[in-house]
Amino acid sequence: MISSTEAEALAKQHIQAYVNACGCNTVEDVGNVLMKLVSLAGITMCATVGQADAVARLEGTTRHIANRQFSTWRMERAN
Repeated sequence: MISSTEAEALAKQHIQAYVNACGCNTVEDVGNVLMKLVSLAGITMCATVGQADAVARLEGTTRHIANRQFSTWRMERAN
C-alpha cells in the first residue's frame, strides 16, 4: 500500500485529469462533476467497507470541510 501522502498526490493527479476530461466550462460544471465523483466514491466505499463505515467516513469529511479554516480557500482554475 502506498503512503497517505502518495495516495493524496495520485488522487489530485487523477481528479485534475477527470475534471479536464469532462470538458467543464463553468465553476458550476466543475462542482457537478466533482459531486458525481464523490457520490460514486461513496457508493464504492459502501460496497467495500460497508454502509455504516462509508457514511461515517463521509460525515467526518463533511465536518472537516465545514470547519471555518476552509474559508481561506480561493477559487481558481487548475490549469
